[in-house]
Amino acid sequence: MNYHRNRIFLWISIVLIMLARAEVLRADVTGSILGVVHDSSGAVVSGAKIVATNVQTNFNKETVSGGDGAFRILALPAGIYKLTVTAAGFRTFTETNIEVKVNDQLRYDVTLNVGSVKEVVEIEANAVQVQTESTQLGDVINSKKMLALPLNGRSYIDLLGLQAGVAPATAETIQQDRPVAGGLQNSGNISVNGQRETANAFLVNGGDVSEGRNLGAGLVPNLDSIEEFRLITNSFDAEYGKFSGAVMNAITKSGTNGFHGDVFEFLRNDKFDAKNYFFGGKSELRRNQFGYAAGGPLWRNKLFWFSDYQGTREVKGAEASANVPTRRH
Repeated sequence: MNYHRNRIFLWISIVLIMLARAEVLRADVTGSILGVVHDSSGAVVSGAKIVATNVQTNFNKETVSGGDGAFRILALPAGIYKLTVTAAGFRTFTETNIEVKVNDQLRYDVTLNVGSVKEVVEIEANAVQVQTESTQLGDVINSKKMLALPLNGRSYIDLLGLQAGVAPATAETIQQDRPVAGGLQNSGNISVNGQRETANAFLVNGGDVSEGRNLGAGLVPNLDSIEEFRLITNSFDAEYGKFSGAVMNAITKSGTNGFHGDVFEFLRNDKFDAKNYFFGGKSELRRNQFGYAAGGPLWRNKLFWFSDYQGTREVKGAEASANVPTRRH
């Protein structure tokens, strides 16, 4: 009996240690909303209840303004939020369409008007946000942009060159002996702000997926499964260590209260190509990239599911030329 108890205790301890270790290794993949609550005269309002609600999943977090009227809601998963502020003797304040992205620190100062709590003042958030709480330099590319841009190979890493300071192509001075997981894709060994091509970090949902030798991308998710990715090029927060180049953090999609998804196939075939001028023929080329991405509710407002798949099939010929010596007369 003691032996079985010890085994159970050992396994529980191992699981807890692994979970704790995973938290240490993961970078932050959430955002935050902060601000100060005032009344119409400019005086701070303490004890106001602030609730941030994800309109897609009904996930919510709440806090209370402090003695200085300040509040901060941390660890908000990326998504669209509604901010609601209530206090006794004031009208309810609601701000909608707040888009929280990975690592965002959005500031929303709230002004409450005197009135009944049943009265509501509703404001739609400005789409343009200037972050004054973070010194990190970088930009977020969302799913809509990724799917709208033409990508030969369907890899988000090919979009890194959209941002300033990024050399869009590798110098090919690094020996690559490991293929990128997910197909024949770019490994991401590029120079950012003049740093080495091996000085970048690649994260998926906050977990490090850099391959061990050259620190390229060891995993490139299906493009249709990515919600957004952020490339941070300078002034990293303390959570990012060991890297002097850039940090690429990709966030995958999740299920919501509504069903959503798509099926795709991208085709390249030599039947569509013109003949090579120098060879008078066409090299064999048949490439198919196909798959799906879908998600929805398993238990509405509580539990969600998301699944995706991408397959790549390629047959590619090669052309070669040689100089043949002519016969001397």
